[in-house]
Amino acid sequence: MKPLILFALLSVLFYSCNRGIKTSANKKDNSTKNLVAATQNKPGIISIDIVQSSPDQAKVLNENQYVRVVEYTLNPGEKDIWHTHPPRSSYVVSGGKVQVFTDKGQSSVSEIKTGGASWAGHGARHYVQNIGDTKIKIILTEIKSLQ
Repeated sequence: MKPLILFALLSVLFYSCNRGIKTSANKKDNSTKNLVAATQNKPGIISIDIVQSSPDQAKVLNENQYVRVVEYTLNPGEKDIWHTHPPRSSYVVSGGKVQVFTDKGQSSVSEIKTGGASWAGHGARHYVQNIGDTKIKIILTEIKSLQ
């Protein structure tokens, strides 16, 4: 269960900006398309939009038919509301210390590093509390469609 919690945490907290980077083969592009397709409008996949559930912490910066760019901020001591994430990349503008709570009743504490970046698939239901003394800011680029 710890790997699932870590995966959920990393999914929430890191951004990978690959503008201008070309893949060497379509294999990577196809696996991303498969990941997005596998998690869109499928039975059993819970989707709770963070912008709707936590409007004080998440705001849309840009949106089109392919992606939605969300700025996520969490002040010291603050927590957001239960949510999930679609496939996305994340970039940590300013990091800090967080505790992530899962719907399975488990939690984990992690130090989020400024400048961290990552890619993740659909994120399980969770909420996050800033247990540090710095404001956390993350830019999420959510994939809506690759078509």
